[in-house]
Amino acid sequence: MLDIINITAPIFIIIALGYLSVRTRIIDQSHAKGMGILVMYIALPALIFNAIAAMPFQEVISPSYLLIYAIGSVLAFVIGIILTKGVWRQDNVSAALNSTALAYANSAFIGFAVLSAVIGPTKAATYLSMVVLIESFIMLPMLFIMADMSTDSSQSLGQLLLGIAKNLTRNPLIIAIVVSVSFSIFSLPVPQIVAQTAHMLTGVAAPVALFVIGMSLYGLELKGDLPKITTIGLGKLIVHPLMMLLAIMLIPSASVESKYVAMLFASAPTFSTIAIIGQHYGLVDRVSAIVIISTIGSFVSMSAVLMYWGMAVGF
Repeated sequence: MLDIINITAPIFIIIALGYLSVRTRIIDQSHAKGMGILVMYIALPALIFNAIAAMPFQEVISPSYLLIYAIGSVLAFVIGIILTKGVWRQDNVSAALNSTALAYANSAFIGFAVLSAVIGPTKAATYLSMVVLIESFIMLPMLFIMADMSTDSSQSLGQLLLGIAKNLTRNPLIIAIVVSVSFSIFSLPVPQIVAQTAHMLTGVAAPVALFVIGMSLYGLELKGDLPKITTIGLGKLIVHPLMMLLAIMLIPSASVESKYVAMLFASAPTFSTIAIIGQHYGLVDRVSAIVIISTIGSFVSMSAVLMYWGMAVGF
């Protein structure tokens, strides 16, 4: 148990420090945007490149892991639709946001940081790159298609898909994956100066990302229909891992490590930028509350997965 606390406690202490730094006005909250850009546009892409570029291609992509994570996430999304549309009788936008909150983990910031503490940042980056592919090419399109393809929408499905495709071409993590995989496929040598620069940046990604999460939590409030919000916020930490477990049972051929990694990513909280998406649809208060609840609760869910992982096969 102490080993698990030693992994998860520092993660959430850094998040708490980010929150307290803004609350006590040591750092202005407006700085969170710049720090977040540093992580998403520089540190994480460098980390992915450093992990993948020099790796043999057959070690970069695990089809069974991709399939497990895709199936588990899509199943969680479908449960969100059934709950929101079938039980709560809410509209398509609410269903899209609730379903995504259940099925889209904060993999790049919190998930990666915890996984790095277990298997190291290089291996963690390869798993993160595969999760990013699932989230970018499956989960986000599902969100926007469901939210925007309503009866009063002025966009056709073709226009919507074109817009999603354009956004993907500007995603720094997708660009980093494409460049890194190209180096891996063609066995291109990575210049030493590039490799060393990328290596130096890898240490920035996890701590700054966690600090930014804490900073962004300040000012968010628990507003709206709290029973439904709590159901989604805590449901993310239960439904997503359970659906991932079901996917693992359907695809038993995956490696033991990849199975636990999928479970760990799924036990991470809802991705924080969903609050920005919620603002676009006029539901920022509701979605922000979901982020708060899932982030706080993820200390328990991620610790539980790590505990089972450690007891079952060890780290």
